[in-house]
Amino acid sequence: MKKHPVLLAIFLMITGIFDTGINCAAADHRNLVADQQEHDTTGLLRRLRTEPFNLDIIPPSSGVQYYGNSILFLSNTKYEGKMLPEHVSFGSIEAYSAIVKDTTLGMHVLFSPAESFSFPCEATTFTSDSRTMYYTKIGKKDTKEKIYHAEYKTSSRGNTTWSSDERPADFCTGDFIYTHPAISADGNLMIFASNNRNSIGGLDLFVVKKAEGKWSVPQDLGKGINTSKDECYPYLDKDNNLFFSSDGLAGYGGYDIFTCKYNNGSWEKPVNLSKRINSENDDIAFTIERTKGENAFYTVRKRTGKPGAHLVKVTIWQDDNNNGNPLTIGYIYNGNPKPAGELLASKPAEEVKQTTPEPAKSVKPEVKTELKTEEKKPAEKKPEEKKIEEKKTQAPEIPAAKAQEPKVVTIRNTSELPAELRDKVIYRVQFLSTGKPRNENSIVMEGITYKTFEYFYLDLYRYTIGEFTTLGPAKMLQELARKAGYPGAFVAAFKNDTRSLDLSLFK
Repeated sequence: MKKHPVLLAIFLMITGIFDTGINCAAADHRNLVADQQEHDTTGLLRRLRTEPFNLDIIPPSSGVQYYGNSILFLSNTKYEGKMLPEHVSFGSIEAYSAIVKDTTLGMHVLFSPAESFSFPCEATTFTSDSRTMYYTKIGKKDTKEKIYHAEYKTSSRGNTTWSSDERPADFCTGDFIYTHPAISADGNLMIFASNNRNSIGGLDLFVVKKAEGKWSVPQDLGKGINTSKDECYPYLDKDNNLFFSSDGLAGYGGYDIFTCKYNNGSWEKPVNLSKRINSENDDIAFTIERTKGENAFYTVRKRTGKPGAHLVKVTIWQDDNNNGNPLTIGYIYNGNPKPAGELLASKPAEEVKQTTPEPAKSVKPEVKTELKTEEKKPAEKKPEEKKIEEKKTQAPEIPAAKAQEPKVVTIRNTSELPAELRDKVIYRVQFLSTGKPRNENSIVMEGITYKTFEYFYLDLYRYTIGEFTTLGPAKMLQELARKAGYPGAFVAAFKNDTRSLDLSLFK
């Protein structure tokens, strides 16, 4: 049969496109597998366990809050014991507290015996001693939700009870919403959600700072965190790392839960908590038990079908490799706190960012938010001094084209590597990841000084120590690094000083 040249050309063109599609899909799959392998190197995210918790979420609450070693929640009095205070009506909604067991609660105790408390429990926050509370309600003279202050005091009759201010906090001005406060462990910082006149759009997160017993003017956390939609349900852990829900940042469904690492007076850019926590529904009201930091709760609220919400408990699978230092949820997502000038492990769960979906539209540049403080400006330096300093501190420039190339960047030129180590697999221990390059060329662990090696990967600078041709000594150094305060340290393989993702090198 005679072949038609035009039809043959069309056929070849279509099959070529099809083959190209297969090749692209295969490449995408390989990249995804490589990303997953890299992400699983530390395995910290896989330590998180989530399970439904047997407790109904009763409006107006959208979740629960930790109160000491218990949790605070709303319940109907008809389900809670036979003996009720005289002021509490049978069949009304009241706040109760109870100690958390595995998947249920212990005995329920009325939270406020002297006066009724039926306000959203996830919209409360407590100081570390559990004797000062800030909570959200619509007062008698309010038209919108405001934040109120209360103290746990002893009355003239000798009873201890919550005593609440009659007026909302001074920073709650105008006919705007002020809701869901989150106070720091030291009681000097508070973050809350508001739609006041300074918000970017919808509900934004604001911060106030306490000085001489008074709260400062609210400061918007900025476009790096807030969007044109809603950011709400903030929570601060013991290290002031911020957790919150947003329906404006790129996520997996409606509201997703994000975290921002606290870094010397400011919060870094948001990181999605990944599919370990977030879903296609609304994921909101994330709160961590502050003392140990090993347990958390959040609420999943359905977006489609029959409306409803259920509570989820988060726990960590601990093992003996932590050397007596149990992992915390804050550490898994944000690493150790980063005091100024110290070289500390930054983000052991650094590859969480890989699981965050790319936004469908362009996102405004993220701006690092800082608390406003008055500082004396340093003396202006001479032009000659500026040039010298810039040469010392300026980060190495990475051409824009690098973003399209493989994400692993070599530590140094291969020609600089000793001849006996070229073309060989070298094992090093990675202990630090940071967004800015460090000037430290060495680090001291257990009294021993180790030379550090830097490489650039997934928009972060990674730092390693050691140079071994076999895996055994590298694993020993890994354990030493973990004992020295870097529990996220792990062994990475290099060939010609380029990071390798080949898992067979670890067998």
